[in-house]
Amino acid sequence: MEELICNIEFSKESDTEYVAKLRTEMGGLREYTGRTFEDVLNQVIIELEEEFS
Repeated sequence: MEELICNIEFSKESDTEYVAKLRTEMGGLREYTGRTFEDVLNQVIIELEEEFS
């Protein structure tokens, strides 16, 4: 059985800005921005580790 625990959307807003929108049941909707995709991905990973640990 599958259970949706989070929803993540990544987008490139401009040549110098990436955006991630993270939604979880506990934390609601949060948005992260960064100059590189790696920066934004790291922010999301850290947030998920903190929330689900």
